[in-house]
Amino acid sequence: HNPRRSYLRRLFTEPTTKLTDLRTMPRLVVLCALGLVSAVRGSLAPQYGQQAQMQLVPGYAQPPAVPGRMPMPPVDEALVISQVLANYPGALREDHFVQQLHDVLHSHSKEFGHSTLVATSLCCDEINRGLEAKLAEKFGGTSFSMGGLAGFPFGGKTSFGAFAHHIPTPKGSALVLFGPHVGVDSTGVVGKIDRRGMANSGACCGSAVAALKNAQAVLNSEEGFESGLKLDCFLDAQQQWVAHELLDEGRGERVVAAANPQAMLPRALFEAQKTAMHKIIAAAAPGNVPEGTTIAVVGGIQINTPAGVSDFFLPLVFELRNADGTLIKDLLAR
Repeated sequence: HNPRRSYLRRLFTEPTTKLTDLRTMPRLVVLCALGLVSAVRGSLAPQYGQQAQMQLVPGYAQPPAVPGRMPMPPVDEALVISQVLANYPGALREDHFVQQLHDVLHSHSKEFGHSTLVATSLCCDEINRGLEAKLAEKFGGTSFSMGGLAGFPFGGKTSFGAFAHHIPTPKGSALVLFGPHVGVDSTGVVGKIDRRGMANSGACCGSAVAALKNAQAVLNSEEGFESGLKLDCFLDAQQQWVAHELLDEGRGERVVAAANPQAMLPRALFEAQKTAMHKIIAAAAPGNVPEGTTIAVVGGIQINTPAGVSDFFLPLVFELRNADGTLIKDLLAR
C-alpha cells in the first residue's frame, strides 16, 4: 500500500475533492513532481540508481566509430602530456587554467565574473573554439573575437574600440586573451594534430607552419629578408603578415636554428603578437574603455591535443591595466 499513490488516486477520482483548494494544490504539485521523478528513474533503470555514479576513468576513451569516417587513432595520453610539458613547462590543463584565471581575477576585483566581457585573439582554426566556450562560461557568457590566422589580432584598433564600447557599465570589467597555438598529435609529435575524419595527423598551426616554410626558403635565398611588408593581394593578406612577422627581428632565424623548430615556432609568434596587442591597447583603450574599468590582459600559447586528452594553455602574460591601458600590476612578475 502506497499512501502517496492512494492520495493521488483520490484527488483525480473522487468528485468531492476540490483541486482548486489552495491548501490542496501545493501538496498536489509536490506529489506530481515526485511521481514524475519516479517514472523517469524507472525508465532509466538499470542505469539510474545504485549504478548511476559518474565514472571518472583516467586516460583516453576511444570514441565510437562513425560509418564512412576514419576512426581516430589510439592515443598514448601519458606520451602526449609528457611532450606538452617537456616543450612547454608550466602549461596548465585548459579547464584548470580557466578556473584559476577566474579565481585569481575575482580575488583582485569582484567585478570579474558575470559582468566581464571577454575578447579573444586566437587562430580561426576550429579546434580553438573550446577555450572560448570555457572562458564565456566563467566570464559573462559571450566573447568578442579579434583574432585571425595564427592568432594575430588582425581586428586591430577598430575591433578593440568596438569591444571596449560593449563592456558592461557601470562596474564592468574586460578580459583580453591572445596567443598562437600548436598541436601535439597522438604519437607525441609537436606541430601536428589528429583531426576528426582524417586518416593521418596534419599541421597545427597550419598558418604558422606555412610561415616557417617560407622563412626557411627566404633565409636560404640570395635575396634574404627585408623588413617592411607590402601587401599585394587581399586574398591572402593575413598569411603574408604572419610570414613577415615570423621573419622580422630575427625571429625566423632563431626558429630555424632551434633544436625543434616546430616547438619554438609558437614562442616566436607569441613575441610578435604580444608587441602587437600592447600597441593596440595603448592606442585604442584611452577614450573607449569605460572609466574605472579594469582590463585583464592574458597571453600565452594554446596547445591542442587529440580527442580524449585535455588541451593545455601556457600563460606567458598576465596583467591588470586601467581604462587608459596603463599597467597596474604584472601578476606573473616574481
